[in-house]
Amino acid sequence: MKRFISAALAAGMIASSLLLAACNKETQNENTGDQSQITSTASQISNQFENQEESIAEISVNDAVPEMTSSQISQMSKELDSYKKVPEFATSEETVDAHSLTEKLKLMVIPDNSDKTYTDLVIGQVKNAASMAGFKEDNVDIKTTDGTVSAVSDALNSAIEKKSDAVVMFGDIDKDNVSTAIETVQANGIEVISSGCAGKGIDDHFVDNTMPVDYQLAGKIMADWTLVKKNGKVNALAVNQSDSALSNTIYSGFAEEFKKYVSTATGYCTTVNGTAVEVGNGFSAKIKDELTKDPNINYIIVFDDAMISDAVSAVSQANSKAKVIATGGSKEAFDMAQSGNIEMLVAHSYEWIGYATIDYALRVMTGSKLPTDQNVPFRIVDADIIKKALAEDTDDADGFYQICFGAAFVDGYKQLWGLEYE
Repeated sequence: MKRFISAALAAGMIASSLLLAACNKETQNENTGDQSQITSTASQISNQFENQEESIAEISVNDAVPEMTSSQISQMSKELDSYKKVPEFATSEETVDAHSLTEKLKLMVIPDNSDKTYTDLVIGQVKNAASMAGFKEDNVDIKTTDGTVSAVSDALNSAIEKKSDAVVMFGDIDKDNVSTAIETVQANGIEVISSGCAGKGIDDHFVDNTMPVDYQLAGKIMADWTLVKKNGKVNALAVNQSDSALSNTIYSGFAEEFKKYVSTATGYCTTVNGTAVEVGNGFSAKIKDELTKDPNINYIIVFDDAMISDAVSAVSQANSKAKVIATGGSKEAFDMAQSGNIEMLVAHSYEWIGYATIDYALRVMTGSKLPTDQNVPFRIVDADIIKKALAEDTDDADGFYQICFGAAFVDGYKQLWGLEYE
């Protein structure tokens, strides 16, 4: 009997929780800007929520938006279907001779918090990818941190002692709080790279380069799913983490898409928005309060998989008919999708992110042309897709990622790094 997919999935994206916020259901004529042209940093994305009175995050719909046509909905449905397939490895990057380049290069990796399951598993894949690319074991220094300013600063300072060529800062590290240490590292000729937090088109604070991953796309996919399922008439409750750059980036993709197609006549969004600390205390009661106050909510959109169980619990407690969809890659998220407790998961692969991070770091350190999109994919997963994948799996793949994302991307990176004959 095949081992259950979730056995290989212990990822958890980012701890999150909530503060109360609300989207304005009235007509708003604010200048919301074009999120596809975002140039602000990841920290600024977070601050746009924190700086508002009472920490309110708004998705202001406009009554001038026309109701979606059947043709629009049909086309959107076809686009969603493309995300239900196993992603293909695609890149326009130039091939690099990895082994000859990595022989003497030194890389340091500083995670946001080594105790996070998601972070730990991604960093493990970074280590695997670095080994495959030809980095000597002693030349890849993966630090252990608790995410505090002192721990991250100490790690950065050690990069100078180690004479690293580059430092990768992974995850939700607030660069503002360690800016002095970053600048000191840079003054010593060490490249600083940000990975795993900011989206495509967003340059993180103080660093030299930010790995471009289209995290906004995950939010867009979730918005489109609700629009197709409800024929453009969506009463949404968004559950977001305000102090997570990654969560806010995905949220921004959802918000921009939602505003394109929803008017005051066809829907609205209410947002519960909060900090990572609160999630440890549980926040299902706050979600339940929103569902109780507004029984017309038909979709709950969760931007961090650590919040999924609370959303599912709140639906049950409030006896709500709202469906839950989420993004993430944790074991719990996949289990919830397989059981049907959440209608759909926009999943991503920690393995793919790990390999993409090494690829990007390699190009930075060798002065190669940098990509504008690292092409890390997302895949729609629901109970039917999981059931079909299990039935069709002839290789007895051990784990969700082997089935959902395949292993072709590893071979793809081997070719990209000139290793296909090894």
